[in-house]
Amino acid sequence: MAEHAAQDLEDLLYELDKAAEDSGPKVSVGEIMETIGRRSFGPLLLLGGLLGMTPVAAIPTAPTIIATITLLVSVQLLFGRDSIWIPRFLEKLSVKAERVKKTVRVSEKPARVVDKLVKPRLQALTKPMADRVVALVCILVALCVPPLELLPFAAFIPSLAIATFGLGLIARDGLLVLIAFVISTSALGLIVWKLFLS
Repeated sequence: MAEHAAQDLEDLLYELDKAAEDSGPKVSVGEIMETIGRRSFGPLLLLGGLLGMTPVAAIPTAPTIIATITLLVSVQLLFGRDSIWIPRFLEKLSVKAERVKKTVRVSEKPARVVDKLVKPRLQALTKPMADRVVALVCILVALCVPPLELLPFAAFIPSLAIATFGLGLIARDGLLVLIAFVISTSALGLIVWKLFLS
């Protein structure tokens, strides 16, 4: 069956809701990846960032697990793989389907607003070589998440950066990529401040 790559944020939420609807009481990481598509680097980065900003991130250790998967996706994008591989034990991790559906419902209205603002522009920043730079920054940002997990809402900034990168890749919106670089600088600054200066 041909994979369907999400074209915008609403499309991604639809795919996420579909995975939860078809899965039973719980939905696994593997089921979500199969629904979204294993060639969908941008959508999977967007999903990882999005989940890091929603009620799913309230589950203990969830931000670190999401960051680990984001890290694996980013490393494979950096090295130019055609499809995404993650270890079996991560694929088997699951969350209650109802919690995922709640995340989708909370995100639907903001997604509609965001999608209206996103469009292809500054596309030199979304070319394959630029994608490698995005991947490298996403690796650094994902590594920020575990140390911040115990601090209330601190993981929101790196998650926002990753989500913005993902959406920029999907829409080929270089302006979003630039914004994501700025947010990433804030995330890296936060981790330096929390770990070394506070």
